[in-house]
Amino acid sequence: MDRVRETHWSHRGLPVRVAVAEARRPTAARRVVAGALAALDRVTAPGRGELARVHRAAGRPVPVGPLLRDLVAVALDAARASDGDCDPTIGASRIRLAARGGLLPVCGFGTGVPLPADDWRAVSLRGDRLTVPPTLLLVLGGTATAYLAQRCAVRIAERSAGGVLVAIGSRVATAGPVPRGGWPVPVGGRTIRLRSGGLATASACRPDGGGVLDPHSGRAPDLPGSAVTVAAPDTVRAATLAITALVRGPDGPGWLAGQDCAWWIDPDRPDVSLRPGSGGCRGPLLDIKR
Repeated sequence: MDRVRETHWSHRGLPVRVAVAEARRPTAARRVVAGALAALDRVTAPGRGELARVHRAAGRPVPVGPLLRDLVAVALDAARASDGDCDPTIGASRIRLAARGGLLPVCGFGTGVPLPADDWRAVSLRGDRLTVPPTLLLVLGGTATAYLAQRCAVRIAERSAGGVLVAIGSRVATAGPVPRGGWPVPVGGRTIRLRSGGLATASACRPDGGGVLDPHSGRAPDLPGSAVTVAAPDTVRAATLAITALVRGPDGPGWLAGQDCAWWIDPDRPDVSLRPGSGGCRGPLLDIKR
């Protein structure tokens, strides 16, 4: 197998892994990913980030920078592709869920007045001007780290002309030439050999997925298993498919069978086998070893 060098660290509780092939040192690649994560923090920091400024505008259009614009565009595209099942406006549902289970009432949630349901279609992004209604809160974690991992992998591969893997939490992206045997990715009780594209796991309690909620009910999905893992031609699509399948509950596996992906439920259970989708992936995305 080609020589691969790796670097690992933790960012806000998420494991981060950068691997480069052809014996290149991963120092420069690490700087690219660390810089992208720092930029994400500046955009999404609670109370002081750029996204918080948009929420404080209470429905007025706000000019935003290129990163937030791209993250919101990716999240809205995912919502559109999933018919609203992968909805970035679940932030209000999370607050309502926490309020119902808390010891003390939360302002605005104990009045008995019904609040509007989450709805991504109420969010407007026109050029660099973002408008979010005052009743909605954007949560971009489901697709943001997938987008960053994918963008960083492509950028590093273009600079080095070598193969690279970038993993941020459960969002894994590859770019450039693949080492012989594929990129090893541990998932639960097995090792995935990723040969192209990206991989993502979604669960109701996974920190990098933000804790998937059903946007139609505002509650945790009716899970057919504890988690859904998807390998797809790109990482954003893998994350979108995994979240959507989780939200669709018992209907999720049947829906995934028609997509261009490979997938399985409950990746932590070694007795669960891979179920390749029938959507026509070009070439094998991955191998599995126990």
